[in-house]
Amino acid sequence: MKKFLGIIVGIFFLTMLVGCQSKTTATASFYDVDVQETTITLSVLVSDPDLEITGTVTIKLIRPDGTVANYKEITTEEDYVNIVFSSLDNTLQYSVEVHATIDRDSIIIGSATYTLPTADVVHITTPEQFLAMNLNRAGNYVLDNDIDFTDVIFSSPFSSAFSGTFDGQDFTISNVTFDHISTYTGLFGYVSSGTIQNLVIDQVSIGTEANPLVMATSSRVGILAGYISSSTAIVENVIIKNSEINYSSSSTVQAYVGGVVGEFRASMINVTLENVNINLTNTSYGKIKIGGAVGLLSADAKLNEIYSEADIHFIMVGNALKDRDVQVNIGGVVGDHNAITYLKAVQNVASMGDITVDLDFGTTADTTTGFYAVYVGGIAGFAMSNVTNGFYGGTITLNHEKNENETDVNKTFFVGGLFGFYGSSKANMQVVRYNVSKTIDINISDDVTLKASQTFGDKVGTTTHEVGVFGDESLNVNTVSELAGDSSVVYTDLTDYFSSDWGQTTFENHVIPVNE
Repeated sequence: MKKFLGIIVGIFFLTMLVGCQSKTTATASFYDVDVQETTITLSVLVSDPDLEITGTVTIKLIRPDGTVANYKEITTEEDYVNIVFSSLDNTLQYSVEVHATIDRDSIIIGSATYTLPTADVVHITTPEQFLAMNLNRAGNYVLDNDIDFTDVIFSSPFSSAFSGTFDGQDFTISNVTFDHISTYTGLFGYVSSGTIQNLVIDQVSIGTEANPLVMATSSRVGILAGYISSSTAIVENVIIKNSEINYSSSSTVQAYVGGVVGEFRASMINVTLENVNINLTNTSYGKIKIGGAVGLLSADAKLNEIYSEADIHFIMVGNALKDRDVQVNIGGVVGDHNAITYLKAVQNVASMGDITVDLDFGTTADTTTGFYAVYVGGIAGFAMSNVTNGFYGGTITLNHEKNENETDVNKTFFVGGLFGFYGSSKANMQVVRYNVSKTIDINISDDVTLKASQTFGDKVGTTTHEVGVFGDESLNVNTVSELAGDSSVVYTDLTDYFSSDWGQTTFENHVIPVNE
């Protein structure tokens, strides 16, 4: 009889415990979850509307056999963010449980199960398989054939960082159409330490000229990727052709745009752009950085063997700007070249694309201050480090009409056939503006301070650079030639001018036949 009563009492207490767990209103959920091959990173959001949690909250990582692989006790609000469980076995499936003390009992208020990605190579043969790469952002992928995205709704698989590998095996991804701009817009969206190589990209449309896309917040946009964030990432052997970027930005923060990548912190080797068009309209005062290949090139980045035939058209149509600063950096290869860490970080680069800039800042009548700085260059708009072996062979056109509301605004435009502004003591070597029937035409109002030449719009220091102009000379301001005041070196012979085989061969293959 006592044994029977003991069982009844045990059942009663067990029922009470289950009842307590089932009645609690406290819950936990997970966000910013990043599952890699051997790591799970996540943040936890705990909701306790009735203030039932009376003690410790613990996050536990549970193996399939129920044992605890790791745990973290929460002592401050900051402990809920970016919880990392590392050195995991990717052959196992792990559960994460949130345990909270409620009336002296430890109760599970939230749980989730995660399968770590395999390191096995995944073969891509269809558009659906390409889009499914978002399920394993650390995966190793191989493209086994051309894939065509005609009539397939496209959304980049990597809105969070891709850290795996993608080998295109020289196959083509084609006919991709974007229907919106996001924070990181591009075929691969956001890449961290990943590798993308041996790929042809054809007929990608990020908006159209007739129907440009609209973005109100910060954006990084490129046909390959919007943002590549790690110095260990590699982009190699990529061709982008017959593609376009068309959008309008009203961001008060930034719009970084590149024919390849919007913002780039990695290594890019042997990339070619053919018949690419970049059209950006800006209606606000966010920082603009546009490059035929890269919008913003960061400190640890490297470029080598980059050839661009990307045409750039930037339109500034300010929407009632008052007492604002505006900065615009536009370059045929790089908008803002800040690759200062490595010697010869940028070498063997060239652009044959045309650059057109139309400026209407939309300054209001009650404006009393402001600084409008515009940097335009055939190689780089704004550069804080040098270039070795490069050339530019396109037309640069800048137009700005006077606005009587800008009396108290400082407007300075830097326009160079090679660099809009150069701010380093490192010497640029074997860089030339090659010109046959191409012009530099600047049309501005008399309240603009203009720094312009066929090579450097402006530069600091007294470093001797091996740069110059070959072919037809051109520097026109308000339809008047300013060549008499231009001190750029003029070359009469470019035989064996470049110190690299790539520079000489690319010049001979792409420039001379076009202009013969």
